[in-house]
Amino acid sequence: MQPVHQAPIEDRAAQTDPVKSSEPLLVEPTPKGSATKPDYDNKESQSKSTVPVSPSTFSATTQNAAVIALLESAQHQFQQGDLHSSQSSLQRAQRIAPQDPEVYYALANTHRGLQDYVLAEQVALKGISIVQGQSEQLSRFWNLIADIRTNAGNISGAKKARDTAKRY
Repeated sequence: MQPVHQAPIEDRAAQTDPVKSSEPLLVEPTPKGSATKPDYDNKESQSKSTVPVSPSTFSATTQNAAVIALLESAQHQFQQGDLHSSQSSLQRAQRIAPQDPEVYYALANTHRGLQDYVLAEQVALKGISIVQGQSEQLSRFWNLIADIRTNAGNISGAKKARDTAKRY
């Protein structure tokens, strides 16, 4: 009898977001190709080009290459009318990057295309919770919710969502 070998299992649920601090990060632009790391402790090294970045903004601008590929694949599948495959690709992307608003936007839109309006709105609302403080993204998500509500026949709810979108 041969021993059973198990492949290592990566627990992504235990991984934490690299940006957990409530204090804004300071991101200093570095020349392209530079491998040097900014010295955040040395006040003299911080130039006028140092930019404060909130954690939600920072995590929203960095995307995993696998997530980008899955988003592109999902978009292609959606355009081809294969909404179930698009949904599967987006759910994989969501497991990899649970704080990526683009994944939630695309997934909510796909659920809308599948006429699962309740789930579409729930996913869009989760996206809203991720993009707090980002006016353009908030407006985009509220307009999507308005479209979802319109498709679901909730005209008054859609109007409220559009009104909310206009505030951003």
